[in-house]
Amino acid sequence: MSVDDPLCFPRLTYEGSCGVDITYSSSQHTVGFVGRDNAYFQEAKTGEVVGFGGFSFGCALKNDGFEFDKNMRDNVIIGIFGLALGPRSFLSQLGTETNGRFSYCLAPDRGLSTMYFGDDAQISGDATREVQTIAMNKMLKYHIYVKGISVNGIRLSIDLSVFEFDPIRNNNGFFVDSAAPYTLIPKSAYNTLKAAVVMYFREKYGWQPLPMPRGEESNLCYATYPSDVQGFPSVIFHFTGIRQEGEINWIMNNNYLFTKINEGFCMTILSLDEPGPSLFGAHQQINFKILFDVVNGLLSFVPQNCQEASL
Repeated sequence: MSVDDPLCFPRLTYEGSCGVDITYSSSQHTVGFVGRDNAYFQEAKTGEVVGFGGFSFGCALKNDGFEFDKNMRDNVIIGIFGLALGPRSFLSQLGTETNGRFSYCLAPDRGLSTMYFGDDAQISGDATREVQTIAMNKMLKYHIYVKGISVNGIRLSIDLSVFEFDPIRNNNGFFVDSAAPYTLIPKSAYNTLKAAVVMYFREKYGWQPLPMPRGEESNLCYATYPSDVQGFPSVIFHFTGIRQEGEINWIMNNNYLFTKINEGFCMTILSLDEPGPSLFGAHQQINFKILFDVVNGLLSFVPQNCQEASL
């Protein structure tokens, strides 16, 4: 793609072509070029393959800090699908087809997960699985409003200002991010959550957390996994509901909030230095059908067996 192309923004150059130089997080950086090609997608209802010509995409040639799967040979899956609303975003380039809507259902154990866009992006529940809708900040895509965190029905004493976006300093906030493996929250909020979980296991089973090596102090791990007659504490994130009214309770799935490691387990919520931003990561989204209506600023979710849903 030429640097004179309207989608070459910002106008960076890489070996004579339109370039891309993006820092995704403090440790992730990618450099490459921007090209155009045909993009093909399958209609969910008819199975028909539909092509779109002149689709703009980035081709990363130098990547630092990206490691999607340590067990995969040569880490061959390298890439992030752009779903913001910038001019080169997939949602923007195919805006008339997507209408700013997409859905996914993250399957466990690296199972197959399919994304749906536009009219194919649907969500439904049943008598035991209610679809709930959270309000997103329309100016800050994928930012949702935290109203509290509870452990076993007890609301934690957390200063919620650590989750509020600061428009002056352009930091803080709480964003849904499926590219982040685990949920990250500021250290002050994490320490309160960690203390409540530690108290649960100490009072319930007399367990003490494992000492962690230097640099991993924020991890919470135990040497013993609960038996069938034991259990984990209930952890709920409370969010602002639709139209900024009410409160939506997202009950964490304990199978992925606490991940088994050898004979023990670790909590998959980690701390980060303030001011953040906080990220609601992929592990906390596993086995939930999630629908984003970016144009209207809505996130809907419902518990679902994503392994079966992808078959």
